[in-house]
Amino acid sequence: MTQYEVYNMKNRPPIAYFIAVPAALICFSNLGFILSIYAVNILSANTINAVIPLSVLIYMAVCYITGRKLTAAKRIKVPESPWALYLPTLVPFVTGLIVNFFPKAPSRLPFTTFSNWQMTLFAVLNLFQTFLADMSTAFLLAVNAAGIACFAIGERRAAKSGSIDRPLPGIKFAAPAVIILAALFAGGEYSKYLHDLSTVDVDPSEYDRYIAMADRAGSQEGYGFPYENGLSSVDLRPYYVENPENKLAVLSEPSELIISDPDKMPVLDGAEAAYPVYSAIAGACYENIGEIQAAAKKSDEALPVPVRFTNTIKAYEGLILGDVDIFFGAMPSAEQKKLAEEAGKTLVMTPIGKEAFVFFVSGENPVDGLTSEQIRDIYSGKTNNWSKLGGENIPILAFQRPKNSGSQTMMEHFMGDVPLKEPLKVEFEQSMIGVITAVADYQNKRSSIGYSFRYYASGMVDEGAESDIKFLSLDGIYPDTGTIQSGEYPMTTSLYAIYLEENDNENVPLLAGFMTGRQGQEIIEKTGYIPLE
Repeated sequence: MTQYEVYNMKNRPPIAYFIAVPAALICFSNLGFILSIYAVNILSANTINAVIPLSVLIYMAVCYITGRKLTAAKRIKVPESPWALYLPTLVPFVTGLIVNFFPKAPSRLPFTTFSNWQMTLFAVLNLFQTFLADMSTAFLLAVNAAGIACFAIGERRAAKSGSIDRPLPGIKFAAPAVIILAALFAGGEYSKYLHDLSTVDVDPSEYDRYIAMADRAGSQEGYGFPYENGLSSVDLRPYYVENPENKLAVLSEPSELIISDPDKMPVLDGAEAAYPVYSAIAGACYENIGEIQAAAKKSDEALPVPVRFTNTIKAYEGLILGDVDIFFGAMPSAEQKKLAEEAGKTLVMTPIGKEAFVFFVSGENPVDGLTSEQIRDIYSGKTNNWSKLGGENIPILAFQRPKNSGSQTMMEHFMGDVPLKEPLKVEFEQSMIGVITAVADYQNKRSSIGYSFRYYASGMVDEGAESDIKFLSLDGIYPDTGTIQSGEYPMTTSLYAIYLEENDNENVPLLAGFMTGRQGQEIIEKTGYIPLE
C-alpha cells in the first residue's frame, strides 16, 4: 500500500501539512514584519503608524498564498473533517495569546521583552504575533480573523483550479469554533487585565527620568523630574517669589519682621510641597526679595540665592554643609540625623504647621478606609489581595517613594519595627547602560495604594493623573481639616523649619520664631496647611 493510499484511506491531511502551514504563516509574516520596519525606516516615516498597515497587508498576502499553495494536494481532497484544513491557521493566533500570559518587561523594541530568556526567545520566534498582542488582544483577533479569511479564499481558489471536490466546513462546526475563539479571546483579555493590575508599567518616554532617579546619588542633573533641572515633579514657577503674578500667600498687614540686608537673609530650601510656604515667608520678610532673587539667579558670580529649591535629600545635605540656613519639610530620616551627628551638628526642629500623612487609592476602589495594622500588613507583604480588606479579588499594588524622600521617611516612621517590603520598581534595558532599576512612581490603577502628605496630594498637584484618587480613612478617621487640627487623625504630623544650632546668623532663629507667631501662622493657613492652633 502506497503512502498516497494511506492518506486517502484515513481521509486525513498529512502530518507535514500541519507543520508546513503554521511554519509558513509564522516565518513569512515575521519576515514581512521585519521588511516593513526596514522599509519604513528607509522612508523615514512614523514607524508604528506605517508598519501596522504594511505588515498586516503582507500577513494577509502570506495567508492567501499559503492557502492557495499548501492545500492544492489531491491527497487531502476529502478530509475526514474539513476543519482540519483550517486548524493549523489558528497556531499563530494561539502563540499571540500565549505571549499575553508572559510577565513583560518594557523595552524600546517594537514589542515587549520578557524577564525570562526562554519567553523572550518564544516571543522573537513569533515576532509578528507578539507585535499584534502588544497592540491589543482585539487587534490580534481581528488581524488573525482576516488572515484566516484570506487563507480560506486561497484554499477555495486551489480547490476550484484543481477541480478538487472539497466542501467548506459545515455550519455545525462553526459554533464550536466560535466558542473556542471567544474563550481564547476572553482568556487573553482577562490575562492582560490581571497583568495590568499586578504589574508596574513604564512608558519608553519615561526612561530618561527613571535613569536619572536610578543613579541620583551621582547625578548633577537632578532626579529626572520634568521641572527645576530635574528636581521637581510639579511646576514651581507660580510660586517664584520673583514672579510678579505668583500665587503666594500674602499677609493682610505689613510684616512685623523685615530683613533688609541681602547678606543676612537666611538661605531657605526644602521639600517640594513646602516650597510655597517658605517662598511666601521670604516674600513677606525679605525686603526687595523679588529683585534680589532674580539678580542672584541671573548672576555669573555665584551669588547666594535666598530662596532655593533642591528637594528634600539635597536640601538636607546643604543644611549640614552650611549652604542652607533653614530647611522646610518633614522630620529628618534616621540616616539624615546620623549625617548631622557625624558632622558634629545639632538640629533645631521648629514645628510651624500641621500636616497629615495620608494613604490613597483609585477612586474606583470600593475600599474607603483601613486600619494602621492593615496598612502595615500591606507594606510588609503580609496582605497581597484587596479581597482580604473588603475590596475586589485583585492583587494589591503597594507603591512606595524613593529612600530619604520626605514621604518615605514618614512611612518608615509609620511602620515602626515592621520592615517595609521591597518597593515596586520599574526595570528595563537600555543600550550602552544596561538594566535600569528604579523605584516606581505611583500609578493610579484599581489595585493601587500609595501615600504622601495631604497638602502635596490635594493642593499642589495639577488636575490630571492624581485628580481621581481618594484619601483613605485611617483607623476610622478621615484626614480633613478638623481631624488634622485636633490631632484626632492618627498620622497628623508637623511641617518643620529646621536649622543648625551652630548657625551664627541672628536672623535664622528670628525667622523661625516669626513662623510660629501670628503672622507666620497666617501664611501657613493661607498657603493651605493647617496652623498650629
